[in-house]
Amino acid sequence: MRIITRYILREVSSHALLGGALFTFILFIHDLGKILELFVRDSATLGDVIRIFLYTLPNVLSFTIPMAVLVGILLGLSRLASDSEITAMRASGMGALDFVRIVSIVSIAALAMGLFNSLYLAPHAAADLLALGESLKTSQASFEVEPRVFYEEFKDRVLYVQDISPAASASIWHHVFLADLTEPADPHITTANSAVVVNGTPNSADAQTIHIHLIHGGSHDTSATDPNQYNISTFSTSDIPIESETQEDAHLGRVNTPIQALSLQELWSRANSIRATNNREAFLYRIEFNKRFSYPFACLVLMLVGVPLGISSKRGGKSTAFVLTILLVFIYYFFSSVGVAFAQSGKVSPFLGVWGANLSFAAAGAILLYQMSRGGVALGLVSTLGLSLQKLLLRFRRGKTKGSLNPSLSPDVATILRRFRHISRIQFPLLLTIT
Repeated sequence: MRIITRYILREVSSHALLGGALFTFILFIHDLGKILELFVRDSATLGDVIRIFLYTLPNVLSFTIPMAVLVGILLGLSRLASDSEITAMRASGMGALDFVRIVSIVSIAALAMGLFNSLYLAPHAAADLLALGESLKTSQASFEVEPRVFYEEFKDRVLYVQDISPAASASIWHHVFLADLTEPADPHITTANSAVVVNGTPNSADAQTIHIHLIHGGSHDTSATDPNQYNISTFSTSDIPIESETQEDAHLGRVNTPIQALSLQELWSRANSIRATNNREAFLYRIEFNKRFSYPFACLVLMLVGVPLGISSKRGGKSTAFVLTILLVFIYYFFSSVGVAFAQSGKVSPFLGVWGANLSFAAAGAILLYQMSRGGVALGLVSTLGLSLQKLLLRFRRGKTKGSLNPSLSPDVATILRRFRHISRIQFPLLLTIT
């Protein structure tokens, strides 16, 4: 029994690792272009790009760990089923619960990894990603400003630059307009013919500040009590430090709100503290709180569905398992997204909205496990799907093989040449030329 257990675990684990790496890479492609663009246009160093990759990875793993478990179970068990090894194991006395017990070892290990990732790694990575995004946004602010476009990313400031001349260590702006909106009723306007812009040093006290050295300009002020009073003062040079937005307003990549950077205790305390005053915002904290548990526990839920489907796809083999993996992943995350949307709108409770997909798949898994031991319609449909896919792939391969043969040969001759192709490589080199 130990040999069979190790054999099944090795088969499932190997496919799970490959599937997890594949799904992680696919989800990374969405932000890969934006991240590499930072490095190509010198907006970030290679070290910063690597840090962005590492900080984004835990958020992606929250989704791909359950996917990896499902693809490992379906591909691993379907491979064993297609070679009739599952039939031999069941003939020796193994039942449906024995397969569940063995595969649950992989699922429990994935559950532990998922909980550690969602409860510890992902919040810390989200916080570090926000801090890094704020640092990059400030240190490269002068490079982000575009000419002839109003730039409003600075704190209480609106900037307009007519033209920009890039330089090695600083940028030179021409015809600068800067509005200080600290007091909206009494704005302070500064104009200058040119300005030399120096970014704050990263990882220093002024990392969130850029320094603008204005040349040949003036300051324009109005009085809030007397609109007719207008004061203008000129200067030859003037230095103005500008701070970027605070971290709470930072945006970068997938982390578009600091709620993902909060710890589990902070989420729960904030949800309870504002529940009486702002129930809608409290729902957001409770949804995030439940999501950090629901996605890791999806490893167990998807296992209940994957085991009977993987064992029953013996006719189609890996082709059926691959199609089922894509289909089940789509259905699960579609239900999960719909449930979260309903919870955010207040139509259902946060618990039911987040855990609805898990509860549905758990019920479906229990039904499939029951049918695996007693027989049923659902598993029969899986076998029919596997047989159809197998016939489709066989036709495709036959058509491709026929297309590679000499079209002038008759079907009988072509069949003979196809069967003895491996012999012709050794004894009949002339036959290779004919085929």
